[in-house]
Amino acid sequence: MCVLIAMGLYAFSMSITPGPVNLIIFSRAVNLGVGRTLPFVLGATIGFCTVLLSAGLGLGLVVQQYIWLTNLIALLGCGFVFYLAIQFLKSRSNIQSTPQSKIGFWSGAALMALNPKAWLAAIAGTSLFVPTGQLTQLLVFVCLYGAICFLSLNLWAILGKKMSDTFSLSRYVFYLNQVTGILLLVVCGYIVVGLGMGL
Repeated sequence: MCVLIAMGLYAFSMSITPGPVNLIIFSRAVNLGVGRTLPFVLGATIGFCTVLLSAGLGLGLVVQQYIWLTNLIALLGCGFVFYLAIQFLKSRSNIQSTPQSKIGFWSGAALMALNPKAWLAAIAGTSLFVPTGQLTQLLVFVCLYGAICFLSLNLWAILGKKMSDTFSLSRYVFYLNQVTGILLLVVCGYIVVGLGMGL
């Protein structure tokens, strides 16, 4: 029972903390509501569960051993975050015509699969809570983490929807999209600088 509580606390602390995925969910919910944000949330959750399961089955060790693979995942993730940032920067204040409305299930799944923070959380979590060869415990961890991740990401969507009254004027939506795009570009810069220091 204590292990399940520890797993749950770990999953919650890693899922609720701000990051690119949470930022996109918040902004989408302000623009489009919780219902239209749900496919992205579901994609991100399933994407992370896939990363977690892969890390638990041994892919995490491969990623740790080959630094070039870690760097490749980080660069691909940076490229995808850059693409999403451009989509936000190009979006108009008219909610119905925003290009970001194309961001859905597969974008959420891809973003998690290419997210260095997700891989680090998965590798650390499986090394902490899943003894080698314990497939049942790995599956319990993946299911528990998935449920908590889904709920945590939905909290960001609900917060975004609650804030939509504040951002109801189209000029505020435009500014929110611009800020989101800029913050995502900052994340890209942080990743690139981090990769440069690691070389």
